[in-house]
Amino acid sequence: MTVLRGDDGLVVLNAVRLSDSAQQELDALGPVKHLVKLSDSHFIDEPFYADRYELTVWTLPGAELRDLRPGKTLGDEHPIKAGVVIDFGAAQGWREAAYWVPHGGGTLVTCDAIQNHVDNEGSNFIGGLMAGLMGFKGGVAVPPMWRKFQKLKGAAVAEALAGLTEHTYANLVTGHGPHIAGGADAKVKAAIERAST
Repeated sequence: MTVLRGDDGLVVLNAVRLSDSAQQELDALGPVKHLVKLSDSHFIDEPFYADRYELTVWTLPGAELRDLRPGKTLGDEHPIKAGVVIDFGAAQGWREAAYWVPHGGGTLVTCDAIQNHVDNEGSNFIGGLMAGLMGFKGGVAVPPMWRKFQKLKGAAVAEALAGLTEHTYANLVTGHGPHIAGGADAKVKAAIERAST
């Protein structure tokens, strides 16, 4: 889960249900005012935040809301004024985008398309083994399973993710794996190039 400080409160992206103590830590940071849904594939914990807080739900055009109430569409307006939505378009699998903000020399927040798998922290033995077999390994990557579900191969991968290479960002926070502080844009570009060949 990613939490950013916006103009009027906190912005939650890639929502994950926290323990009671971690939820208290989040509440101590300030009011949660916005929930950004970057991908149709993540939907389990978002309704908890929408029910717990008086917030605005932000989604992509045509996103599957499931149990979320309609809110605002990411487009001309953003929960962070200088933010940029990098929409991957109407891919074959599910709607997804990344979110760029100027914080800390530029920070890119992704969900499933770009992941950072450097260890199996939080996984049991079988989960760690399965993750490796499914291609979730090797640091920053465009995972094979994502490409399969989106029905993207070769140059189509680079085309769908082209917007990620048009921005400068030092930091990367993904929906899967630890964050990267420093040099993140070069690692993302390299990952896209590897996945496109």
